[in-house]
Amino acid sequence: MIQAITSEQVFVTNLEQFMTKADKFIKIYYSGVSDDNHVLEIKQELKNLVSDTDLQQLEIDYKHNCEIKDLMSDYHDSSWW
Repeated sequence: MIQAITSEQVFVTNLEQFMTKADKFIKIYYSGVSDDNHVLEIKQELKNLVSDTDLQQLEIDYKHNCEIKDLMSDYHDSSWW
């Protein structure tokens, strides 16, 4: 079954890509060969991550999932078996 890509999946994918670039940046930075261009590059990647992230939608989805979880918990607590 094919499922639509959720905003959480997009966020995680973008975060994983950023973390790969950040790891590379950290290795270069602490090796001593870093220059201003590397710093500007990682700052731009961070800006890209923020702009690609719909924080409001993630918050809505999180609250919705919490509500469903609470409802299911209440349902199981009130069942008599």
